Amino acid sequence: MPDLGPFLLFFGVSSTDHDREERLNRRFELEHFSNVVTLDLASPLEPGQYLLRGLPDEANKRGWTVGQGGGHPTGHLSDDGLEELRDWMGQRDRWVQPEARPPPS
Repeated sequence: MPDLGPFLLFFGVSSTDHDREERLNRRFELEHFSNVVTLDLASPLEPGQYLLRGLPDEANKRGWTVGQGGGHPTGHLSDDGLEELRDWMGQRDRWVQPEARPPPS
């Protein structure tokens, strides 16, 4: 079998993976932030992206999304974030202040 390497290089065919870093980041996020949580707040929210001030930092790391039609915010949490949220929910005095967050650029 002839070596096709020089032929492929001559015609610009290479094995450079240009989207590798983006795919690896997306895969990490899907695996690391695997807990999907929906919160039931006292007042429904308009559709959009939010930070929920008052929640623990780890639970607020990726923000929260309210889908079309409005309602309850949904977020993707790491195991640590889920644990911190559960601890926070066990507290007596807790509050949340939704803050609209611009979409990532």
